[in-house]
Amino acid sequence: MRRETQNILLVLLGGALLKISLNGTYLRYVKPAHQWLLIVAGVVMLALAAVSIARDIRGRQVESHEHDHSASSAWLLVLPVLAVFLIAPPALGSDSVVRAADSPPRNTTTAADGSALFDALPPGTALPLQLSEFSERAAWDSAHSLNGRTVTLTGFVVQEGRDTYIARIAITCCAADAYPVKVKLLDRDLSSLADDSWIESVVELEPNSATRANEYVPSAHVQSVTPVAEPEDPYEH
Repeated sequence: MRRETQNILLVLLGGALLKISLNGTYLRYVKPAHQWLLIVAGVVMLALAAVSIARDIRGRQVESHEHDHSASSAWLLVLPVLAVFLIAPPALGSDSVVRAADSPPRNTTTAADGSALFDALPPGTALPLQLSEFSERAAWDSAHSLNGRTVTLTGFVVQEGRDTYIARIAITCCAADAYPVKVKLLDRDLSSLADDSWIESVVELEPNSATRANEYVPSAHVQSVTPVAEPEDPYEH
């Protein structure tokens, strides 16, 4: 690969990393804690490109006449960079939930009955909870801490046949290890809600609804549903 090609790719890749890191779209790919790593990587790439360009200008470049068959394929790296600059892909949504097999909650076999892994819920009504915590408690908490409690869940709508779910994509590190978490909404006809529209719903768990037979997807009785804007970080961590 020619030095000019290397420099251009470094500038493009470094600029793309800095762009998504500073405008917030990096949250569609990785968790918030990784922002500083992307910034450092982008700065390093731009610094390397600047040093290389400066050396070339001063005439220190060593000319190579070997035919490099990888040069054409190396330009394929520009395609994802252009996609970042021109077309910011949306966060994973209802299509991913429908396609992916539901993942069961994290393993709780370190406790005899599962309840020891869950802290007591604070007092109050309409307690905000992540969907992943709601699903885990519904499936594994033998202390039944959710029974009789109203909680507030925020997520996007997934329509599956006659059923409506509130869902969220959870990631451990990045979008590559994403898995869906969903809760079936009961008692109201929510079929008019569009897939991927974001809602905030006050619900109460249907006891013993998360079982092996339904892949540990809990059901909840709906008290209210309010449309909301997509959050800056659409994923749960």
